[in-house]
Amino acid sequence: MTWATRITIIRLILVPVFAILIVTYDDTNGEGRPVEFWRYAAIAVFVLASVSDALDGYLARNWNQRSALGALLDPIADKLLLLAALITLGLIPLDRLDRFPLWFPIIIISRDALLLLGYFILRNFLHRVDVKPHFSGKLSTFFTFFAIAAVLLKLGHDLIFALCALGAAFALICTVIYVRQGLRLLAKSGYTSAPSSSGGK
Repeated sequence: MTWATRITIIRLILVPVFAILIVTYDDTNGEGRPVEFWRYAAIAVFVLASVSDALDGYLARNWNQRSALGALLDPIADKLLLLAALITLGLIPLDRLDRFPLWFPIIIISRDALLLLGYFILRNFLHRVDVKPHFSGKLSTFFTFFAIAAVLLKLGHDLIFALCALGAAFALICTVIYVRQGLRLLAKSGYTSAPSSSGGK
């Protein structure tokens, strides 16, 4: 097993740890105040998971650390980290942290679910799926990560809302672009065309 794959597996393990730390922080002690240690620990875990994503990618590209297992687990780890943060900070009632507006996790999670469904549909009809990444998807992820950081660092409701709005807007844009790319691939392959009738009927 390569070191890049080991780091990816560690990132997978950090996902439930992050969620547990957030919930633990929100659960107040006997004096009715949150213990800030748990929030700092959650920030540290989130930063560690984010940095490890860049590190295992660097190792895979530049130190011949590519593996089939790593290629499978890396995007799963990325999505699970975002999913855990969106659910914990957006869908679970929290008293000690600003929560995401409800529409934000719904849009991001729905986007990922729709794109995953589209990928499996394309794989069912096509032997090779070649959908080009678009910068709007990267911008959506960028603003989503900064929105998570803004909540954890308590940077204020207005900034959190603005980051969520940007992340959601780019998520909707990239969804439209990827759906159009997918339909274009299906059209080129002929799967969206009506079968031609034979015998002049």
